[in-house]
Amino acid sequence: MRRAGLVAVATALTLGAAGQSWATTSTGDVAAGWGDRARLRVTWVDRTSFEGGSLAVTDRTCDGRSFYATLTLHTGSGAVRSLGERHHTGSCGTRTVHGDIAATDASGVRGITMALCRATAGAPGQCETRYLAANPYHGL
Repeated sequence: MRRAGLVAVATALTLGAAGQSWATTSTGDVAAGWGDRARLRVTWVDRTSFEGGSLAVTDRTCDGRSFYATLTLHTGSGAVRSLGERHHTGSCGTRTVHGDIAATDASGVRGITMALCRATAGAPGQCETRYLAANPYHGL
């Protein structure tokens, strides 16, 4: 059974020493076809970056297979850049949270995709791309 991801976008006014600016937060809460899930949250700063992101991966299948999420950045120049893998490191039914999600690219950041993957013995991981967050400041 496949389940569509929940996507929420919120806009907030950020006040800082330099004055006012707008920040938009994207949140994606998705489940893989096999049942494990991940939740990605990023705050878009402008057309070139996002920051303050977190990614939580939760083992809901308890099948003993390694589960992880991969993040891919899509730049304004058309390049695709890996932001790496974030692995679930806990036990059955637990969540691992990674709070190091941020990226900047001078050509702009068009969006970020998240694929959910699990290890397969003797073969490449089984992955499903389940989420795309488009940068609201980039103007696709």
